[in-house]
Amino acid sequence: MSKFSASDAAFVGFRLVREHPRTVAIWAAAMTVLSLSVSALTIQLAGPQLAEFMAMSSETNPEPAAVLGIMKGLAPVMLLSIVYSVALYAVMLAAVNRMIQRPADDRSAYLRLGQDEVQQGITLILVNLLLLGLYLCAAVAYGVLLAIGFAAGGVVAGLLGLIGFVGLACLLIYVAVRLSLASAITFDTGKVAVRASWAMTKGHVGGLLGAYLLSAIMSVIVYLLFMTIIAAVGAIVSGGITGLGGLFEPDMSSLKAFFTPVGLVRAAFAGVVSVLTTLILFSPVPTIYQALKSGRGEPTEDAAPAV
Repeated sequence: MSKFSASDAAFVGFRLVREHPRTVAIWAAAMTVLSLSVSALTIQLAGPQLAEFMAMSSETNPEPAAVLGIMKGLAPVMLLSIVYSVALYAVMLAAVNRMIQRPADDRSAYLRLGQDEVQQGITLILVNLLLLGLYLCAAVAYGVLLAIGFAAGGVVAGLLGLIGFVGLACLLIYVAVRLSLASAITFDTGKVAVRASWAMTKGHVGGLLGAYLLSAIMSVIVYLLFMTIIAAVGAIVSGGITGLGGLFEPDMSSLKAFFTPVGLVRAAFAGVVSVLTTLILFSPVPTIYQALKSGRGEPTEDAAPAV
């Protein structure tokens, strides 16, 4: 059975940043412009509703009817957010896969809008729907377990609740890890291959989970480091700590309130942070896939049929 280094895979993102500084700069600039554009569109569509929703979320017992009314007004924005997120992740997943699996194909800084991106989007949706379906089924089972525990009462209820919660979390994590190579396999084979990931990750859950956890820790460290820098730069731009109120919770009630010096600083740094964390979190998957593929051969439709 082929092996891979979980620690090496977790740090691939840092190597990519070092080897492709121009690409990282282009991605960060594109991400900043895109984020500002989407924010401006969101404000134009539902700026007052967003401000009202943020104000209401701080209340202890908001009126259900009022909350429902605001949610209805935010429905177009929520739909836009879902479409935007799927499209953005599809493009970035394809770009990271392209950077690792086809490093010579660096045209347009590895960014494209084509079949690979469409397949990444479909794969992303399928995997998340599978995880959502599993969660709903497991949640029902968890509810039944809690009902049995409450009927028994006492220590039994707490014990069953704890066992059910831990079991549900472990099940979701296990399935997510088993499906985690779907993106890389889909990009490599040109087919939306979800079940292929299940076959290829057999016997590697521990190593995969270790790589993903380590990369997640690294991304959190990078995020916190940049947030500290953002706060310092924001304080300088705004003239002191008192001017940082909109740094972490931007005012999206209007374009004028959003596009402030502090807001622009936040957007610029957020673009850089987004690219860095994307590389750190996404790069282990295609790296591990290549290691497993080189030791076991390419996944075939007989061994792991595509969805």
